[in-house]
Amino acid sequence: MTHKNKEFEWKNNPIVVFAGVLAVYTAGNSIITLFS
Repeated sequence: MTHKNKEFEWKNNPIVVFAGVLAVYTAGNSIITLFS
């Protein structure tokens, strides 16, 4: 298995995608709260 295939699988892992979205959402809310 090449590195590219492994990266492709990692990006298609729903749990990883969900965790990433959740992290970005939480960070975004923190920044908005900080500046408002």
